[in-house]
Amino acid sequence: MTEKTLMSIEGSHERTAIASYFKQFAEHLEADGSVTFSTDTDEVSLTIPETAEFELEIESETEGEETEYEIEFEVEWSTEETETAEEAVLTISGEPEGQQETIEEAEPAASDEREAAEEGEEGGQ
Repeated sequence: MTEKTLMSIEGSHERTAIASYFKQFAEHLEADGSVTFSTDTDEVSLTIPETAEFELEIESETEGEETEYEIEFEVEWSTEETETAEEAVLTISGEPEGQQETIEEAEPAASDEREAAEEGEEGGQ
């Protein structure tokens, strides 16, 4: 299998600009699934099928007094395989202005517990 990065951008942006990217993507995704991403030097056009894999991952990393958060949204599909849609289980909401959400860490998922156990076994060998 060959993996190729078609486009990559990274950098600091205003929160409103980031929201605009998500809104534009959502509009095209909801319409017909045809989405074109473009920068000054690159352009990538994709058509996302009616059903695709979706992954949301939220991470936190603490070093000393500083905590860094990361939210990753991933949409994945294959040209050879048709996905079967699952029932939606994610709700996204926000706090009224002036209130900040506190992120509490949930119990580790079974896969996280398994990874931790495997790392412990490797460290003891």
